[in-house]
Amino acid sequence: MMNDDEVWDAVRQTLSEVQMDRPVEAIEQRGRARRRKRHVLGLAAGGGVAAVVALALALPMATGSGTAPAPIGPDNHAGAASLAPVGNIKLVSLAANLTADNASLPGDASLIIEKVDVRRGNVPSRTRYHLYTDSGEYYYTEARNELPRVIARGENLGNGFHTRGVAAARYAATGDLAEARERMINSVYDEGKPPAGAEQDRMEILRQKGVANPSPLTDEDRESIAANHLWVNSVDVLSAGGGDPKVRAGVLRLISTIPGVTVVDSTTGGQPTLTITAGVWTDDTEQVLTINAQNGVPISSEMDSPETGDSFAGTFKVARVTVADIKAGRF
Repeated sequence: MMNDDEVWDAVRQTLSEVQMDRPVEAIEQRGRARRRKRHVLGLAAGGGVAAVVALALALPMATGSGTAPAPIGPDNHAGAASLAPVGNIKLVSLAANLTADNASLPGDASLIIEKVDVRRGNVPSRTRYHLYTDSGEYYYTEARNELPRVIARGENLGNGFHTRGVAAARYAATGDLAEARERMINSVYDEGKPPAGAEQDRMEILRQKGVANPSPLTDEDRESIAANHLWVNSVDVLSAGGGDPKVRAGVLRLISTIPGVTVVDSTTGGQPTLTITAGVWTDDTEQVLTINAQNGVPISSEMDSPETGDSFAGTFKVARVTVADIKAGRF
């Protein structure tokens, strides 16, 4: 059996043209096969365990623990993808309130200012500026005064994932939840579904690593895969469409169905909040996401990886803006 390090090595060899120390925003531009566990609200920049599962989201793989991240699609469905369990009541209730909000949406883009504090690890702390336009463009910089110039230079990092993910979240706000889960889980793929032959590719990677008779995925494997992909993609979309209450409602409905997610009431900065903890990875890594209990806007995120000892925390400011104002430096 392969251990996690051996699988990660196989993934890195398969993605040998990708520089693993490049900013994840640049990696994302390279396409759906570059998806990663670290995302805007994920904070786990760098590599190692904090990037293994979702960086290789489009690549079939297996781990020695028996949980095998792999594509999910018509010939490779995960059991949890087709079943939508009753959601966490706190998240479902908040989602219903947001869905009932019929106020018109201001602006034409969402601006997320993210301050990252690295508590343990080698990645430097920084402030990051993310601009997601309603038309699907994505601009990123770590220097505030560079954002207008990034837009002017046309440095669009969007590759369609955010457009598909936001659409899946908006559908999830009031649509069939099982169908919405499928859409979100597969939103990372160009066609909204994984490529043909994914299972065969997984088997071949394992054979190349010396596994003579790789075991097929089990139903438990597929359920774990679905939960991981649903969380990672949904929380990414919470950033990309965070200024839209319908998107937030859809994301809350989606993550409410994940068994490995718990929700408790909390207070942050004097305001009522919900603290959401997700353990949807093969190790003991947990992500703690705190959102406003009244409007679902993300406030902070923390991630700890017991295996690597890395620890990240960040806070967020989410605002609806116009691209014209950002280009003019009015933000």
